[in-house]
Amino acid sequence: MSAPAAPNGVVARAHPFTPLVASLSVILLAFLLPAPVGPLVLAALLALSTLILGDPRALVPAAWLAIPFWVLLFLLHALLGEGEKFIFAPLTLSVSGTAIALTQSARLTAIIVASVLVIRGFRPGRFVDAALMAGWPWSMAYLTAATLNTINRFQERAIRVQDAMRSRGLRVRGSLLTRAHAFVPLALPLMLGALHEVDERTFALATRQVRAEYARRTPLHPPDDTVLDRAVRVGAVVAVICAILWRLLW
Repeated sequence: MSAPAAPNGVVARAHPFTPLVASLSVILLAFLLPAPVGPLVLAALLALSTLILGDPRALVPAAWLAIPFWVLLFLLHALLGEGEKFIFAPLTLSVSGTAIALTQSARLTAIIVASVLVIRGFRPGRFVDAALMAGWPWSMAYLTAATLNTINRFQERAIRVQDAMRSRGLRVRGSLLTRAHAFVPLALPLMLGALHEVDERTFALATRQVRAEYARRTPLHPPDDTVLDRAVRVGAVVAVICAILWRLLW
């Protein structure tokens, strides 16, 4: 399985369950916190935390994913929205539409940053060992790890396919028309390779009787579940519960 993109970051060194619980909490908080201030503050804190956690490069793919949503939502809601208007520089914007654009964009940005951090710091082997220590069935632990690691493996395979096709004279950069022509020659071997890998792994797992109920796997290097990891997970859950109670009571 592929190595993490940020092996020295805090997310990669933490207990595997901690980033997953934190990211799920971020997703819930993005919709539970009062709009638009809550999602904006959450997104800003995540961006700042990315720098502190030792993985500033995660902001690059996160920005590429989030910026189109900011532009699209701004055009649809703030610029073309109805209702009361206000003047911002040379633009006339909708008050309610601007609030909606800021809220939705901040929510998506928070979710994207949290997801990118988890994917870049994910270590399949450590997750499987942690799941086995927690009493998970081996097949469930492996399937969960393989699913979370799919994006990294697809990225690695896509780079290899692209390099191979470029060495054969295929143009993969340039105008949109050039990129469209290169899509099928790149996507077909990528998908066929993925299906072939799934078949190989299925056969390998079947020969090792991973679904045998009597077999209990022993983790080789179980990660340490430190006090800080447990505190972060408990804090994330408590924050979600407090946000739910706030929405219900107020």
